[in-house]
Amino acid sequence: MEKFSDILYVRPDMEQAAKEMEEYIKALKGAGSYEEMRKLFLEEKEKEYKRSTMSTVASIRNTMDTGDAFYEGEMNYLNQEGPKMGILSQKAEKVILESPFRKQWEEEFGEFYLKAMEVNQKLSDPVIVNDLVEESRLTQEYAKVSAGASTEFQGEKCNFYGLLKHMQSTDRQERKEAMTAWGDLYEEIAPKLDEIYDKMVVLRAGMAKKLGFDSYIDYIYLARGRYDYGARDVEEFRRQVREVIVPLCRRLREEQAARLGVEKLCYYDEALVFPEGNAVPEGDRAELVEKARRMYRELSKETGEFFDFMADHDMFDLETRQGKRGGGYCTFLPEYKSPFIFANFNGTNADVNVLTHEAGHAFEAYTASRNIKLMDMVFSSYEVAEIHSMTMEYFTHPWMELFFGDKAGRYLYSHVMEALEAVPYMVCVDEFQHKVFENPSMTASDRRKVWKELEKVYLPWRDYDGHKFLEEGGFWMQKQHIFLFPFYYIDYALAQMGAFEFYGRMKKDRDQAWKDYYRLCQAGGSKGYFELLDLAGLSSPFAEGTVKRAVEGLMEDLF
Repeated sequence: MEKFSDILYVRPDMEQAAKEMEEYIKALKGAGSYEEMRKLFLEEKEKEYKRSTMSTVASIRNTMDTGDAFYEGEMNYLNQEGPKMGILSQKAEKVILESPFRKQWEEEFGEFYLKAMEVNQKLSDPVIVNDLVEESRLTQEYAKVSAGASTEFQGEKCNFYGLLKHMQSTDRQERKEAMTAWGDLYEEIAPKLDEIYDKMVVLRAGMAKKLGFDSYIDYIYLARGRYDYGARDVEEFRRQVREVIVPLCRRLREEQAARLGVEKLCYYDEALVFPEGNAVPEGDRAELVEKARRMYRELSKETGEFFDFMADHDMFDLETRQGKRGGGYCTFLPEYKSPFIFANFNGTNADVNVLTHEAGHAFEAYTASRNIKLMDMVFSSYEVAEIHSMTMEYFTHPWMELFFGDKAGRYLYSHVMEALEAVPYMVCVDEFQHKVFENPSMTASDRRKVWKELEKVYLPWRDYDGHKFLEEGGFWMQKQHIFLFPFYYIDYALAQMGAFEFYGRMKKDRDQAWKDYYRLCQAGGSKGYFELLDLAGLSSPFAEGTVKRAVEGLMEDLF
């Protein structure tokens, strides 16, 4: 296949696709055998994968440059037509579910795949098509507003990611000024972000009601593939985090303050782990990719083959730049069985984190797509997908000297420390969203108050040193998942327990840990959450004592 930049984008003809889908549904209804239905199904899947590939190409290029009018227009078109195709797909799945051949479907494609079809019957309806189109429009608007924000700092035009680099400076005054500029920039766009989120909350709560759910929380748990557990289970997990992890993080922050020689650790100090400076990777984008290629070749035959494929076909967009959407992600081009990694390199250790975290997602997608029958089963549910990515971070620890030289030890400590300290923030984001959708009529001011109170519980060390907007609870809006991927963020915390467990096992028997991890990747999304945990020999994060046991493997690294 060609490199990503050479892939020719051709707009999917959604009107023609809808006509063909209607014909497909009629043919399914008239099929007289499982073999006939199966043939129709697989032919339609091939068409779907072609459309999905083109849609993904457009989406990637839109996020690469949110100011590109052509791809913004393509995304508007695709977002307009996508929900209509979703309704037709739901109708086709209903025919399959009600056919006399259900047993054969389950035998070939698995019970979980049919379970997902059943759940999908509850999640789509023509009554919410226009709402889904509007939701997509709002997410596009949010991405454009946040990506377009910039400010002058030390003679340089910086976006949010550019400022984060300065918040790791060894000069405390520079860190404070960078945080002030960062907070001011959010305060500047806050009215627009509040307006967008107000509309999102009302819209999402309304969609759930139209579909017959008591709340958006009930709807989104099913939409996120959480068939095996509910909000009460997650509440129990948050309790374990409060009792076990928050005290450990408070202790780590106290030690960090002593290490930095500051009486009071402020927010702008949190990113600087060592007074002499954090470990930063050595080399530009091309050098880092080549170092990663060597690392993955040495890690295993499978990872070497995977990363060679990614590098040879340039399936990355890694550097930060003005107008590019923030954050990082991994997506998938089904027609090519190819992952794609998107990131924002900014000269910090986060650049290496991306090459390990997002590569974990990509490795799983590359592996599963060559092991299972359907490309829509490549990715698992999110709380398992994040185990793939986070565990890969730990498997790559032995190669960190490649990237950091004699500062590798500094990086490894900060990596484990930051992983643990991120968990309370993740559950804070989750509880914030629960509270918002328990009372969707909240004002922007109400939401800030909720966030401020939750920070006291989950981040009791947090001090914004007088920045009024942040102190009043404005920090919540820096998390794009709240806007773009509601209720996703808890999956990172749940998955981190599995990754911590894998990390502890690596120290005892690395070969067996890799076999268990590779088996999990091969399974893709073919099974449910608890089935996949069992497949990898991992504990349920909701069971009493799991959080405490999961973090035990970190203690020798941190204390």
